[in-house]
Amino acid sequence: MVRLLNYVGLLALLITGCKIDREKTIDRDRFSFKITADSHLFFKNVRQVYYDFTDLKEAGWHAYRFSGRYQGNDPSINPVIVIDWRKDKAYLLVETNEFFADLTAITVYEKNQATGKVYSYELAERGKENMLEFSTKIYEGIIAENEFTILINGDSIPFLREDSDRENFRIVMADYYRLTRIIR
Repeated sequence: MVRLLNYVGLLALLITGCKIDREKTIDRDRFSFKITADSHLFFKNVRQVYYDFTDLKEAGWHAYRFSGRYQGNDPSINPVIVIDWRKDKAYLLVETNEFFADLTAITVYEKNQATGKVYSYELAERGKENMLEFSTKIYEGIIAENEFTILINGDSIPFLREDSDRENFRIVMADYYRLTRIIR
């Protein structure tokens, strides 16, 4: 009986530990691109298995795209973790599909289900700070369980409707936050 209770307790810890980042708020004062040896080692040994790896040798970068990311025909935005191993830094890139090819900016509308309030934000310039802030806003909206739409050629198109797509986006962001110590 004691052994069974120990197993149940361990299982409960593992289950709650898997989504620990859901309770954390993102402190923008902690935004960083610096990685440490231990956070990089954790990512490589534990989290990398969930990603498709691309070695960009000339740039000294390793790109990690979440294996379960949406790759269908609807508009999609996927965060990509890029590690600059020469500088011990990690960046978050915003990768889109063909729906965004002719757009100069990506505009997202987010609706809070509880209040009905609608927020909008856009990614007009692709600097590392801008892409991190933009992706963080989407992450925070996912945690708040808000609805998303994207403005494409004047049309408001639903975005991140499926729970799996929302969870995949959240996982990549949580991995990036842990890698750069934004969330500990």
